[in-house]
Amino acid sequence: GKVRTALETLGLADNTVLVFLADHGWQPGQHGHWMKQTLFEPAARVPVIFAGAGVATHGETCHRTIEHLDLYPTLAELCDLEGTPGNLHGESLGRLLKDPGADWSKPAVTQVARPSGAHPEIMGYSVRDERYRYTSWQDGYAGEELYDYQMDPRELKNLASDPKMHRIQIALQAQLNEITRARGKHS
Repeated sequence: GKVRTALETLGLADNTVLVFLADHGWQPGQHGHWMKQTLFEPAARVPVIFAGAGVATHGETCHRTIEHLDLYPTLAELCDLEGTPGNLHGESLGRLLKDPGADWSKPAVTQVARPSGAHPEIMGYSVRDERYRYTSWQDGYAGEELYDYQMDPRELKNLASDPKMHRIQIALQAQLNEITRARGKHS
């Protein structure tokens, strides 16, 4: 707030974009973890705040799922940068900055390597949309997880083995595979 007020006082608020983001969170004992390197929501989620030029909404919350990869395309759009590469994996958040409730179907992908004792690290990839998170460890060989945030916001019931969720799991798995393949998945 103080930075925004200073920019307004100096007459710079109309051509300055402010972005605040923080590191992802700790899991002090949640799910048996005492670290940040997990694929659960508290460790994957970060606060992001946009203010200033190009941000039509002030003080409104947007509940859409976004990724850090979306920051560069957003800043490029807000700053009218020329020559921005066309093959970016992120998507500009410009329409969400104008209308936090705008249509948005882009999921967020998170990855983490977890130690596994004497074995090599196990890679986990997770895709999060507005309702679900699907996680695959070592392409499913080391386990899968599926959480429904509408019914289970604390991720306490893994639905990956629930036959009623098979269709959703397969769709999210395909989406995750498509995204990670396009981004150059590291196994």
